[in-house]
Amino acid sequence: MAYVKKDAEYRTGIIGGTFNPVHIGHLILAENAYDNLSLDKVIFMPTGKSYLKDQSVILPAADRMHLISEAIKDNDHFECSDFEIKKTGNTYTAETLNELNELYPEDELYFIIGEDSIYNIETWYKPQMIFDNCVLIVAPRGHEPDEKLIDIKEHLTSVYDARISLLDTPDIDISSSMIRERVGKGNSIKYYVPDKVEKLIKEKGYYL
Repeated sequence: MAYVKKDAEYRTGIIGGTFNPVHIGHLILAENAYDNLSLDKVIFMPTGKSYLKDQSVILPAADRMHLISEAIKDNDHFECSDFEIKKTGNTYTAETLNELNELYPEDELYFIIGEDSIYNIETWYKPQMIFDNCVLIVAPRGHEPDEKLIDIKEHLTSVYDARISLLDTPDIDISSSMIRERVGKGNSIKYYVPDKVEKLIKEKGYYL
């Protein structure tokens, strides 16, 4: 089930994160959200400085942006935004979504996350603001939602009046940390990331 803002002109998906680096799991998730929710576009929005992540292992924002841009350049309904990386200090999803709604009041925003994130979203900065400013799209692990996911969905809906839609998408068990580890060990990352991303990581010596 998806929710539509009254008189919304555009249905815009937002997929955020450090993308350190972007991989095929991110791309498959975004493409399935685009198809299943009839979105007009999906915006990849890398974080600038996340208060939840160790900055010492994260590539500079410009490098992560470059990797994303190469990964999505052949998809005309994907975009990459520097909205968060242009900010100084920590970046917060709640503030980003609120600002985007003010800038683009004609859009309905669909914020796309994996199942793991929904279990700690109440610890994020101003969770009520997050729910007030988007439809939350959650990709279940294992393809189908289990009782634990149904329970948290009902809890967040009850407490925050959250609008949550569970996305039917393949479970791709790949993580950015896995890719960094493979690169560090000299193992292949072919097929884990798009060819252009693999080439750039090798050329630039990232994650070694």
